[in-house]
Amino acid sequence: MLTILISTLLIAGATYFLTQPRSSALQAVNGVMDLRHYTFSNNAPVQLDGEWAFIPNQLVDSSSFDTYQSYIVDVPSPWVKYTVDEKPLPAFASGTYRLKILIDDYEEILGIKTNTIRMSNALYINGKRIGNSGEPVDGRSYVPHNTPYVAYFSPDTQELDLIVHVANFDYAPGGGIISSIFLGDQSSITKLREGALFYDLITLAAFLTMFIYFFGSYLYSKLGIEQLYFALFCFSSALYTLTHGEKLLLTFIDMPYAPFQKIQMISSVSVGLFILLYFYRALLPYMNRQIVKGLCIIGILFIFIGMLPTAINSQLQNINSIYVFANIVYIFYVQIIAIYRRATGIMYLLLSSLAILLYFIVATLNTNINLELSALPPLLPFICLTMLSLYISHRFADSYLEKGKLTEALLQVDQLKDEFLAKTSHEFRTPLHGIMGISQSMLDKQSTSEQEEKITLIFNIANRLSYLVNDILDFSKLKDNELALRITSVDLFAVTHMTVEVLSYTVTKNIKINNHITRGTFVQADEDRLRQILYNLIHNAIKYTDEGQIEITCYEDDAFLVIGIQDTGCGMPQEELKNVFNAFQQSEHSIGGTGLGLYITKELVERQGGQIAVTSVLKQGTTFSVKLLKAQAINEVPSIMLKSTHQKPFLSFPYIVEKANAKKIMIVDDDAVNLKVLIDILEPENYSIIAINSGLQVFEQLEQHPNIDLLILDIMMPNISGYEICQQVRQSYTAAELPILMLTTAIRPEDMVAAFQSGANDFLHKPLDIIELKTRVRNLILLKDSAEAAITMETAFLQAQIKPHFVYNVLNSILSLSYLDLEQARAMITNFAIFLRSSFSFENTNSLVPLTKELDLVQAYVNIHQTRFPSQLQFDIQVNETAANCVTPPLLLQPLVENALIHGLKTKKEGAKLSIVIEKQQQLIIFKISDNGIGIEQKQLQQILADGMKHSQSVGLRNIAKRLKKYERASMTINSIVNQGTTVEIQFPFHFNRKE
Repeated sequence: MLTILISTLLIAGATYFLTQPRSSALQAVNGVMDLRHYTFSNNAPVQLDGEWAFIPNQLVDSSSFDTYQSYIVDVPSPWVKYTVDEKPLPAFASGTYRLKILIDDYEEILGIKTNTIRMSNALYINGKRIGNSGEPVDGRSYVPHNTPYVAYFSPDTQELDLIVHVANFDYAPGGGIISSIFLGDQSSITKLREGALFYDLITLAAFLTMFIYFFGSYLYSKLGIEQLYFALFCFSSALYTLTHGEKLLLTFIDMPYAPFQKIQMISSVSVGLFILLYFYRALLPYMNRQIVKGLCIIGILFIFIGMLPTAINSQLQNINSIYVFANIVYIFYVQIIAIYRRATGIMYLLLSSLAILLYFIVATLNTNINLELSALPPLLPFICLTMLSLYISHRFADSYLEKGKLTEALLQVDQLKDEFLAKTSHEFRTPLHGIMGISQSMLDKQSTSEQEEKITLIFNIANRLSYLVNDILDFSKLKDNELALRITSVDLFAVTHMTVEVLSYTVTKNIKINNHITRGTFVQADEDRLRQILYNLIHNAIKYTDEGQIEITCYEDDAFLVIGIQDTGCGMPQEELKNVFNAFQQSEHSIGGTGLGLYITKELVERQGGQIAVTSVLKQGTTFSVKLLKAQAINEVPSIMLKSTHQKPFLSFPYIVEKANAKKIMIVDDDAVNLKVLIDILEPENYSIIAINSGLQVFEQLEQHPNIDLLILDIMMPNISGYEICQQVRQSYTAAELPILMLTTAIRPEDMVAAFQSGANDFLHKPLDIIELKTRVRNLILLKDSAEAAITMETAFLQAQIKPHFVYNVLNSILSLSYLDLEQARAMITNFAIFLRSSFSFENTNSLVPLTKELDLVQAYVNIHQTRFPSQLQFDIQVNETAANCVTPPLLLQPLVENALIHGLKTKKEGAKLSIVIEKQQQLIIFKISDNGIGIEQKQLQQILADGMKHSQSVGLRNIAKRLKKYERASMTINSIVNQGTTVEIQFPFHFNRKE
């Protein structure tokens, strides 16, 4: 009761203050308003209230106004209160109002806003017409149209002569200026108009929203007729708002004023009638049926009267107000009885009734005195509607709770069933994977055809059960709304390409999968779930296609991209297409499965804001179409977005961390956050790191940093996938020369198969385990170190493994020369000593040696050969002076010279030529070793470079090629023509020999 009392006092006090006539310090006196000391800028508009000059029954202009007898009247007020020659002015009449306004500043633009001027009016400033509502003239041309409006003008003098023509020949309560006219600058008048419109719009929105909600609820459930009455009350209130205040209905619809006035009258009566009917149904035990019936009959009668012409229905305006007031008073009386009897939710009804009463009082005064509807705070309609809605909700809450108790047990049982299914399916995973692993290992061993057939059957059954388990788990997540989606911009080409790559390794049929999606195509989706969608659809196409092809296409459709998967399989009959996406739905043409795959695919598509459709022709093929929203490329985000979301990126690419004598790792991922995590894990392990966020930069960075020890590669990247990068890297580097560790969120066994098939050394799932990552990185780098150690030892033994036959021949030559030419024998001994010393020198394992040492070794070897075969070989060395003082890898030239002499020139008994040209070009040293020997066929040359370890004569060439890869811009090319000769050209970065 205390709450009710306080609420009543607050609303009564607000009503009292709001309904008090608003006076202005500025008043018109004897038809003149002095505003010379009033500044319009930054001030509220002035109400032009006070004493105006008035000429009854004449519509005159400012030039002839003084020729007529005028009267001083109070404005605003209806003219039925005026006395002319001791007689009251009739309701149906016309007249001219005049007010002289004195202003100081007449350079700014001013505005005038009207409210209620019955029933038509026109405004003139200094003889110029600036606005009107209807046509205020005598005779048949009179047009009523009492609508508020705003007019702007530029004053040209300091005295404004405001003339208002008013005419009323159909509204019984009388005409005149009923509400204040406002004068102000352009800004303040605009704000005043917008404020009034805002009030009406927000009130209209409140009532219309509740009407739509409760009317729709009634049509759907029809649980109680009070819902319909309340909806009609909201609709009547919305109509009342549209036809009063700023009269928005005339703004929305251009219509004559006569039907508009009828809507005004009918809406005001309907508000009282339907609120009575609503409370009658809501408080039925406390209502008197006869009183309600009588009030309803009166209300219906008034509604029919409202349809009569304005001159008749307007006479009942005050009676209509009394009728609505009587309804509200009776509702209050019944609510007091309900409070006394402790009715459920009555407090909500009382507060809503108080709000309705206040709104009714102000609306009534708006019609009869100078009080605007916007004097009320805009919260009152919301308070009323909220209280009534809470009451309705309170009533239905009890029934909902009761029904909830009845269904709670069933829901619990259903939940237990789903939990049991999900947990059991999860537990099936481990033994199924064990069966698949054991059966696959048995397939790799030798077995009879019958055993192999049975083991294959076991593997296929386990594989099908594994797919079923995954489908059931996804089905459970979808049903429980536990499936989390991370919608981002996804490279459609990369996802499709990776899916096709994975499935291509498992296809055993004569089927070709063609991916026609172009690079740079992006959609808004969850990357993992999009891959699952494509995997399901393409795998389904493979399953139902014995031979032929599967076409994957994409085209734009407004803001969407439509992905098409078309196969040439068996197809489906038309009657089965409508049920193809239903859960556990299988047609007679189904091949295994449970009917969950397409259902899950459809749910995943729709939860990402897309659509899926299917068309099929029996025995010709099926086409699935997936429509998803287009997205912008990740590296094409608008600059305005970048400024607002990422003012300062935390990484710039390529991100390079250099550490002395540390192993170098390149990390490639399109997600900067993932790169930051990997950097933070590996940097403390004392690794040098190169991090890039684009797969296309991998090859550029490998050229700049050829001494990479490990490549960590994400599979899913835009523009180019990790599979493609891996395949291209393997064209230049073997698995031992550059280990590759691939990362992905995919969990299917086919993904691992595809990764290893493309050339990866190892494979890790995201999210990463830190210890596992560090261990695998360490092991892969040890693999690289072992390979490099083998290459280094191979280099060292190239000369250390001296062939006994070569030593025997040299010693025999020295012995023979000692009898014939002692000087030559001594020279040959010296050259042989130089050759042996260089061959056994431990400097062969160093990274770089002076060029002079390498040339000494070459010269010693050639001298021995020329001494043994004096007339066979013509040898020439040309060294550019600027190139002489540099360093090179050890044993770079001698193996090539040895190879030319032993293989290229061995059949030449005379005329053999061997030349070495060394010169500097820019920052490169160019070595050219040319001979005129037997040459090498191109096929044999490719085989030597690709698989040289199988050919003893190619060990030196392949070793040199491997070692050169370690140096930036270093390369080796071989040009050979059969029976004409061979030229080996080596390009090596110039390094100055600082020791000399």
